[in-house]
Amino acid sequence: MNEAEKYAVQWDISAQYFYEKSYYSWMSEKLNGYEMVLEIGCGTGYSTLALAEKGFKVLAVDKNANCIVKAKELLNSSGFKDNQVTFIEGDVAEDSFRKMLVENYSFDIVICWNVGTYWGKEMIQYYLPHMYEYGLNTDQIKENPESSYSELIIWKTCRIARTKNVPVHIVDRGGEILTEQTDPYYVMLKDEFGYPKILYDNLQADSISSGGRVLVTNGEVNIDKKIDIVFVSIVIC
Repeated sequence: MNEAEKYAVQWDISAQYFYEKSYYSWMSEKLNGYEMVLEIGCGTGYSTLALAEKGFKVLAVDKNANCIVKAKELLNSSGFKDNQVTFIEGDVAEDSFRKMLVENYSFDIVICWNVGTYWGKEMIQYYLPHMYEYGLNTDQIKENPESSYSELIIWKTCRIARTKNVPVHIVDRGGEILTEQTDPYYVMLKDEFGYPKILYDNLQADSISSGGRVLVTNGEVNIDKKIDIVFVSIVIC
């Protein structure tokens, strides 16, 4: 089993747990009033399923083909057809792929929930130029590659949303409650992309770590079976 396949298997366990605990339902409720959602990083489809169950039409994007296969199987087995959910394999770090999305699809809001990936030497080498473009230096990337990747993909997600002049919804997971007064990072993104408002909500939750996809929060690897986390909903609009 290669790293991409292993990631899909592990994330499927964690994502199913989030779905069964209704965490994805909570996230979906933040999108009331929108119809067509561009989902960056659909994973194995449990977040997509929660969106579809609430009546949203979804353009579900992931760069991991193994995740796309699992997501399609999940949505098909749950009775959702292609007219409600469209799966697109690709990497938003690539300029050509983002251009294709912007030029060929219409959507009302862009979301990026719990972004993550698998890591290895080839992955780091591939993403280094993108991370340098974003503004990270080598020491920052070495210290926390997962956090560096997350920041990169969230930044690219915001670029897509701003190009289409639509809001962006980000869900972060960590160990602390965030507000506009305590969080400089997402406020900085709001200002960088010229959005007038930012809205926060926090949900005390828990997550499978050991046994699912091992979580890294605040730069620390969590090896406990379950850990307490905070889901932070950030709507930039």
